[in-house]
Amino acid sequence: MNPAAGFSTPPLRRRLACLLYEGMLVFGLLMVTGFLHALVTQQPYVPGDNHGAGWVALAAMALYFVWFWHHGQTLAMKTWFITVQDVRTGQPPHWLRALARFAGAWLMILPALALVSLLGLISPRSGVYAAVALNVLVYAGLSVWLPGRQFLHDWLAGTALVDLRRQPLTTPEPGRPPL
Repeated sequence: MNPAAGFSTPPLRRRLACLLYEGMLVFGLLMVTGFLHALVTQQPYVPGDNHGAGWVALAAMALYFVWFWHHGQTLAMKTWFITVQDVRTGQPPHWLRALARFAGAWLMILPALALVSLLGLISPRSGVYAAVALNVLVYAGLSVWLPGRQFLHDWLAGTALVDLRRQPLTTPEPGRPPL
């Protein structure tokens, strides 16, 4: 599966920069979500003890990403001139395809979190952060071998990240000079 014909995949460094910016935006989303959850339930968030807050956070992230991907871009993607498209239609993905992309994107961090949990490294947070960062870099490195240099979750979901800075070459209409 390749991106829509005539479009190119953004360079890996731009996709990773977009991911970093997206992480900061999601951090803010989760702070607001956590505050609202604590306000409604009158329970402070204690990591590992409040599974309800975890499910609310997951639902908030799913809603955020699926909504914006269905419309083509998140705020971070707009900043970095990247859009997500359905590889079959060249349009923003349908709700279900965007949801499949969200589920697949968890492949970026779940293996590291599972390994950290199995090894009992939860207490030194630096070990958790290092494992997740390493997993993201390995995951991003896999894109070198995938069609169109897309991320694994894009390939699995049938979506593609498209570089808006590199628009396809178009032929001018007869009698009009090229732009």
